[in-house]
Amino acid sequence: MSEILPGLKGMLNVHPLFVHFPIALWIGALLLEALAVLRLSADWHRTAARLLYLGTLFGLLAAATGLLAQNSVPDEGPVHGVMELHEKFMLATTSAAVGLCMFAFFQRDRFAQAQRKMLLAGLFGLTILLTIGADRGALLVFKYATSVQLPNAGK
Repeated sequence: MSEILPGLKGMLNVHPLFVHFPIALWIGALLLEALAVLRLSADWHRTAARLLYLGTLFGLLAAATGLLAQNSVPDEGPVHGVMELHEKFMLATTSAAVGLCMFAFFQRDRFAQAQRKMLLAGLFGLTILLTIGADRGALLVFKYATSVQLPNAGK
């Protein structure tokens, strides 16, 4: 397997395999829900809700793997503070996504324009949390090189 996918062998943890799915799916849900509100489209709304559900499933996987991956971050120094902030924002983001999923699921039979606007506002807030949390994750990788095997770089 390492001959076919050598990048997987070089990974310190599997967290990076899951983090990009909720980012793309939640932003996609926001964009499609905006279209649903603008066009008064139940079809666009259902698709946005499905992207929200799928993004939340991957968000839960990303959160679980992130909690396991935190052992690879040093316990002291500025990197630890960034990791804690990233963890708090992303757990809040995932929790908000679960709440939005519950709202979308339990309102699905009576989703009027008012509920769509509420979901759109929630997805907008979710995207703000997501952006801040993901930025701190990028800071962990690109500034502090967490989960990167620097001694092997360029070899």
